[in-house]
Amino acid sequence: MLQQNILPKFNNKLEREVNNLFHSTNLPLHFNHKGNKQFTNYQRISLIIIFRRENKSIRDFIDWLKESKWISWLGLKKIPKKSTFHDWLDLFDTKLIRKLINLSIDKINIKVTAIDGSGIDTNFKSSYYQKRLKGLGEKVNNSYHKLDIIVDTYGKKQILDYSFLLKNRHDSFVAKKLLKRMRLRKCKILADKGYSDYEFIETARTKQNIFISPPKNYGEKCRKDNLKRERKIRNYESNKVIYRRRAIVESVFSSLKRKQSLRLRSKLSHMKKREMGWQILFYNIRRNIEFDGFGFKENLSFFILIFEIYLTPDKANKCIALKATNQINPHDSATAQNLCQRPRVFMERSRDKN
Repeated sequence: MLQQNILPKFNNKLEREVNNLFHSTNLPLHFNHKGNKQFTNYQRISLIIIFRRENKSIRDFIDWLKESKWISWLGLKKIPKKSTFHDWLDLFDTKLIRKLINLSIDKINIKVTAIDGSGIDTNFKSSYYQKRLKGLGEKVNNSYHKLDIIVDTYGKKQILDYSFLLKNRHDSFVAKKLLKRMRLRKCKILADKGYSDYEFIETARTKQNIFISPPKNYGEKCRKDNLKRERKIRNYESNKVIYRRRAIVESVFSSLKRKQSLRLRSKLSHMKKREMGWQILFYNIRRNIEFDGFGFKENLSFFILIFEIYLTPDKANKCIALKATNQINPHDSATAQNLCQRPRVFMERSRDKN
């Protein structure tokens, strides 16, 4: 009896990553034991991630879904409606989204990280009327949301942790929460001059981490905590070479805003937080797809090969030299045969070839 083994074959790299992510969460296919089971949780999570990748409205996304191949790839029995898809966005809370983000991170060899914050605009914010008001001399209040992230500066440059606030807060205020929540140990945390609080060094040291940031120039006003300031300066000067990797966190913000076109579409506060979580989850999945194997590893090992050539005396050369000096007795057949046996054979073979 022949047994046929059907190996799993994915039609897309995104489908492979979402499938592995869903199996690692140990979520059931359905939350309900009884009732309607037309869609599974795997299909819901996959469609939400694709929805954040396409960066469209719900109506436009459903129209695009009718023309795509994801219907057959995900095994959908029917296409969800707009109200159904909106209920899916409200189904998964931020706690589950953070769990998905934590499972999507490649935590192998994380030694250097960077922390920074940036403002996030909304999609319904009109830049046209802001320009008109500035032209009329009116003062425009730029209201935006605050996103602070911790990024792995080596490897896949993924977002390890984040904090999203609906109003603008100082970087130091958010860093206290992120550093206390950080689970990594024995790694270096890079920051800019905005993180001037000396307590960050002590907070990072409790988890065997090193917090590195350049000292802020206060001028002549800085007269307190001179010992802590000198320790911070020595810490920065000794890690000046590694501090160049801090620019990676700026590149991550550029990738979120330019490549993913990060502008929040939700209007409710709790939906904005969930939308921000899905955007970060898609960013980490995108980094896993781009560096799925060996492209991101930096190989620093090298080899040096040294060839030494030694001159060894040959019997043919010795025989020719003795003949030239007439030191061989032609009547001494044993000596002549032992010394000149190989060159005679070589000369005979060379004659045959000629």
